[in-house]
Amino acid sequence: MKFNFSIKTLALASVMGFGMLTPVHADDDETPLGEEMSTLSSSLKKLRKAETVAEKVELVHTAQVAALNSLKYLPLIFKDIKDEAEKAKATADYKMMSGQVYVKLCELELAYLGGDEERADEIKGELKDLKKEGHQKYTD
Repeated sequence: MKFNFSIKTLALASVMGFGMLTPVHADDDETPLGEEMSTLSSSLKKLRKAETVAEKVELVHTAQVAALNSLKYLPLIFKDIKDEAEKAKATADYKMMSGQVYVKLCELELAYLGGDEERADEIKGELKDLKKEGHQKYTD
């Protein structure tokens, strides 16, 4: 039986396989989660100056890796959740939102590869909305 897995699929599977997530500040650049979020944000900001499709796709790939890596960690606010059922629900919601960011980054890559700058701009706006929502929910 032959399996066809992409690098992104394998990366996502390996990140999802981590059983223990470490709570850290989402907005603190000195934490692993903060560093990944900073890399993601920086890559998206650099898109404004990128001139070629290849440069844009490379920046999106960097953001995708950071989004996947961020799934290894939880925001520090999760330490304050004592009820295990509530913590499990919050963790699932956080992972879902992180997954939505990854999907949007894949859509952004496709828009650039398809030459659709208008759609790319829409997706960047959607990513900003997700960032705002995530920060409202999961930062102190």
